[in-house]
Amino acid sequence: MSQAYERPFRPTEITDSTATSFSLLSMAHQLMTEDAFEKTGRNALTLARGNDLTVVLMALKDQAMLHEHTAPGPITVTVLSGHVEFSTATESEPLRLRIGDAAVCAAHLPHWVKALEDSAFLLMIGGRAE
Repeated sequence: MSQAYERPFRPTEITDSTATSFSLLSMAHQLMTEDAFEKTGRNALTLARGNDLTVVLMALKDQAMLHEHTAPGPITVTVLSGHVEFSTATESEPLRLRIGDAAVCAAHLPHWVKALEDSAFLLMIGGRAE
């Protein structure tokens, strides 16, 4: 199988004329085959970046976590494979997200993600909130 991308990977800069596409499932599969995934339980690739949007492909190994943190802008998390829990400081129960499910979180709201099996998701971070 050919590689979906090569390291070092440079994110696409989002400009007034940017139009591109990504093979998300192939890229997620490759993330899960890299040493970082085995060693740390997670791996990521920033796909695109601009003033108003950052797009990141993330892979988490079963039971791995992105511990509590905040984002400078609103986010969406869309599950591409696997099953994750998405929790925020304002919800008493985590959201259980499966393939095709998405969650939205306000800027600066503490949140965390836990993989319930090997999983990949697309993270989109909007422009910085005022």
